[in-house]
Amino acid sequence: MSDDFYHDDPIEEKTTRKFRNNLLSSAAVVIASVFFFQSTLAGNITLSSGRAIEFGQGVSQTVACSGANNLTLTPYSTFTNAAGAGGTHYFSSFTVSGIPSSCDGAQFQVNAYGNSNASPLALYNTTSTDVIVADMASTFRLDTRATGVTLTNISSSSFTVTFDTPVATSDSVFKLTIQSTTNSIQTTYSLGNTGPGGGKIFYVASTPFACGPTRTSSCTYLEAAPSGWNNGLADPKAKWSNAYGFINNVGSPETATATAIGWGYRNTRAIILAGNTDTGTASALADSYTVTVGGVVVDDWYLPSLDELNEMYTRKTNIGGFDVLDYYWSSTDSTSNSNNARRQYFGNGENGTGSGKLTPNKVRPIRAF
Repeated sequence: MSDDFYHDDPIEEKTTRKFRNNLLSSAAVVIASVFFFQSTLAGNITLSSGRAIEFGQGVSQTVACSGANNLTLTPYSTFTNAAGAGGTHYFSSFTVSGIPSSCDGAQFQVNAYGNSNASPLALYNTTSTDVIVADMASTFRLDTRATGVTLTNISSSSFTVTFDTPVATSDSVFKLTIQSTTNSIQTTYSLGNTGPGGGKIFYVASTPFACGPTRTSSCTYLEAAPSGWNNGLADPKAKWSNAYGFINNVGSPETATATAIGWGYRNTRAIILAGNTDTGTASALADSYTVTVGGVVVDDWYLPSLDELNEMYTRKTNIGGFDVLDYYWSSTDSTSNSNNARRQYFGNGENGTGSGKLTPNKVRPIRAF
């Protein structure tokens, strides 16, 4: 066992009265191992007998990131009904709370065990046995390789993990363990991964590119807003600008003619600076998209440049939700006709065609990071 591992061992059964009086022990890590219905009635569900079971009185403790602070791991159950008198309680979620700042930079791994199993139980996705959550100082993040779990109810000292499709029944869980180790959560992404903004990664650069509203940042990925980003509706239509004419601001950014990867945010700011601030225009609409993921507000979305839009087209199936019988706006202005801007048809990929700036076309925001 490493010095960063700690867990609770099951002990003898206790009465419900004893459980209520002694939920928390004096150990640094406390596992609250009685399941509760997620309802206002909150009746307790036994793990293996007709009485409540209490863990935590005989905790084996080594050095952990929480030090002398108590961590509380609270599991929950949901009931899946069946015909007749049937039905099953599943271990469906858990909350970890009381996490101190000394755990910043660590990660937590949670497993469940049966009465005599040496190997952890499958919890979700049929065979997945553990959940890894990284403490990122001001918030918490799931490993990007994790699918089938959702992270919610995040504060500076707690989080809740819910299994989308739980597979462990509550009566099979006799022991829960939580261990902290040095953070090795995946921070790299692959095409098709869910990004930190909740969208889909559709471009991965071999070397970082300049990005951001002033192109002073360095980015590796492009992420498209997810299908339904428009309040659950299809991608909306908007005009490119409120008037004809080239974008030509006095201050920076002056123009919006760039086509390359990494230029979309700068184009978008130039278009808005020219007076297109209402969400009836494509750039302002893309810029207005804001989403909170894992307690973090993500608000750096923009209208893609022509090349960024083409990359999104090539991955449209992985991203999902596009109208393949319509055109999508880029943030790239025309250089030859002041009445037009550049767009792409998502049926056959026809790219760069000019369209009247007052003509409504589809909008899908992206972001670079």
